[in-house]
Amino acid sequence: MAHPGYSKEELSALRGIFALYDPDGSGAISVRELEGLLQKIGHSTDSASEILKAADSAAGGKPDGVITFDEFLELLQKGQPDQPGEQPDPKVMEFLRILEEYRRKCEAEGNYLEAGRAHQQLETLRKQEEKRQQKAVRARQIAERQDVQIAHNMQYTDFNAAWDKYLEEYDRMAQMYIQQMTERHAVNLLEFQRKLQNEMSERPPKWSRELLEWRRRQHMLARQKNYAEAQRIKKIADKLEDKERKAMEQHSAALFARKEAQFRQQQQAELQALLKRIDARRKEHIKQRNLDSKRLLQRNRNVQAVLESKQAVESNRLFAEIKKNLYYSNLEVAPPMGASGGQKSSSTRKKKTRSRQADDEPLDGVDGEEMPHFPSSAPDMTFLTSDEVEPPLE
Repeated sequence: MAHPGYSKEELSALRGIFALYDPDGSGAISVRELEGLLQKIGHSTDSASEILKAADSAAGGKPDGVITFDEFLELLQKGQPDQPGEQPDPKVMEFLRILEEYRRKCEAEGNYLEAGRAHQQLETLRKQEEKRQQKAVRARQIAERQDVQIAHNMQYTDFNAAWDKYLEEYDRMAQMYIQQMTERHAVNLLEFQRKLQNEMSERPPKWSRELLEWRRRQHMLARQKNYAEAQRIKKIADKLEDKERKAMEQHSAALFARKEAQFRQQQQAELQALLKRIDARRKEHIKQRNLDSKRLLQRNRNVQAVLESKQAVESNRLFAEIKKNLYYSNLEVAPPMGASGGQKSSSTRKKKTRSRQADDEPLDGVDGEEMPHFPSSAPDMTFLTSDEVEPPLE
């Protein structure tokens, strides 16, 4: 009968220990003997009690009931926890105890070839369990690094989202300032044109000396009752006045256009100055964002590096403990230690204690670093407020 829950070596070891309680080779043992067998292979009282209840049920509640080897395996599987993780696998430790017991029995009986095979199976199981526990430790450490990386990615996403929102708000408020200045410039231009038009219309015309002389002769002839000559002189003066008036109107229009152009140029310079300040501050924000982004990425890399360093130290410590539990447990007698060995053991315990304390400490080299700047939601636009630029009305 196939048993997928056990390897070939494990089945061989279990058959050996089962045979100790089946001296006649019938392939079955009494339910009463099962309790002693469970205690020998290291089951706790509670675990053994659960298995014995299942065995009684399988034997039909008869006190003289028997359990076959296959039923024994099924009962053991039911009493084992699932996925031991980084902790020693109880089932494997149970097999190690069984094999060690079997090896000692064979050695005591002088069956050295069988004792050698049991010893080889012991070494194989220990290496397999050692690799399994090491793999579980590495898997947990990889998960920790992945969790840290996910947290870093979320932090970087929040960082970019905060900066995007900040710059978007900055651009919106900058457009409000630009629009307000443009509207104010339009109102000021109309007021300037109206005022300049009134000033130029109120100025008295400046006639030439020739025209004034013709008008003087016209009025003198009219007083002398020489109306015919006065009429002829008047026509000459009117013609000259029309010519000079057109020249003055052209001069006034040119002067008006020149002053209006100067005023527009002044407004354009003011608007360009505002745009320059807005663009300069925006470039400062982008520069700060790039600097903080690099600082955040470097800080995250430092966290990962420190975490990997601490995990490497932790791995060395845990792997040493795994090896000690598997090779120097109560299955075998640990190498004797004299007085110097005791001092060395004490020193080792102190080092392990310091190592465990270091594992609980925060990641070194990152707590002292300055956190990158996350911008606020409201940009500071006071640098645009001056006598030339009024704050926008909300």
